[in-house]
Amino acid sequence: MSRCVASWPLGVLIVGVMSLVAAAEGAAMLGESVLPAVDSVEPVEQPVGLFVTVALLICAAIARPVLTRRRRRSPPADVMPSVPAALGTEPKFSVIIPTFNRATLVLHAVESVLAQTYGNFELIVVDDGSTDDTVERLRRIVDRRLSIVTISHGGVSTARNAGIAVASGALISFLDSDDLWLPHKLASEVDFLVRHPEVGVVFGDLEKYDGVQHVGSFMRTTDVFGKRLHSARTDGFVLHPREMYLCLLQEVPVKTPATTVRRDVLEAVGGFNELWTSSEDWELLLRLARVTAFGYIDRPLAVIRISPDSLHHLDQERGDRAMLHLLAERRRQAADAETRKAAARGIVRRSKHLGWYYIDSGRRIEGATTYMRSLLITGEPSLLLRAGAALVMPRHASRESKASVQSLAV
Repeated sequence: MSRCVASWPLGVLIVGVMSLVAAAEGAAMLGESVLPAVDSVEPVEQPVGLFVTVALLICAAIARPVLTRRRRRSPPADVMPSVPAALGTEPKFSVIIPTFNRATLVLHAVESVLAQTYGNFELIVVDDGSTDDTVERLRRIVDRRLSIVTISHGGVSTARNAGIAVASGALISFLDSDDLWLPHKLASEVDFLVRHPEVGVVFGDLEKYDGVQHVGSFMRTTDVFGKRLHSARTDGFVLHPREMYLCLLQEVPVKTPATTVRRDVLEAVGGFNELWTSSEDWELLLRLARVTAFGYIDRPLAVIRISPDSLHHLDQERGDRAMLHLLAERRRQAADAETRKAAARGIVRRSKHLGWYYIDSGRRIEGATTYMRSLLITGEPSLLLRAGAALVMPRHASRESKASVQSLAV
């Protein structure tokens, strides 16, 4: 009897969720008669609105206590960081640029590397099976530090790993073919790493261009990492592995073009996972944050440019779905409450990002489903309200909401 009484809230939750799903399916079946009205900000059909309202009232009242019950866990167990190999006074960088059909843009990226004030580096451009004249243009550049590796098209992770395989430097840096380095990038990183031998990964601030929009300090637009920064520039600081790991579960402030990794540390975690063709840098960063300290340089080191063919635009759905799946796994495997909470906050933020993408694309049921799945994992009741709103929200409103979280993009 007591078991039945204890389980009734979960049963009510299931009924409420089923009501919401039924409402979503009803909206889908109504098809053209309903969705155009939604986009033109006319009221939704009464049966759908009634089901959604009932589901919201029932589920919102019970979601948090049912889904956030505390479970016994073992104490937090941090992974001990590895000790990076010692660097000389003038260590060599291996700079890797993967490129695919960007004959003009990649030349600008190459020029920004060759213009570095620090000269001890090799530049490896990996052509990922381009069908334009990228390779021909690159071969016209006369500089002994530049080498070109050609492979069949396999994606950005495969291309970067191909570059790592032939690299000879103690430090590995990455630059995307549509981005640029500022002249002091490598010099700033060498100076930091020499002063902080315990750091395995160093990254800096960057400028961002997205169409006509320019952001002078990307880091100061981030919600979590930005709280550590003041309006005035600092000399930078070291982040211990656990601190960086908790931050990365919630957002991705570390951008590949403004990052350098010690080669031995990168090899210890296995390089890029080639099954990831989007958000692959974030997946690698999470593994690195389990074994090494990160260093931050509080000045722009690179310029990222969001172009129409950027993976940010072309592969957002797959990247967000992969991140949500991994965050759910990290939360499930977490041994302490702090890590679980950080992963849950990351799931909520990322599901909002993906949900807005679906709604803005007219895929409202998929947006509602995204919110409900994240609700069942995190117990965050606001996601239930978003799931209901996804079915009736005007498209222009979703675009305004989506614009407020552009800093989440990887």
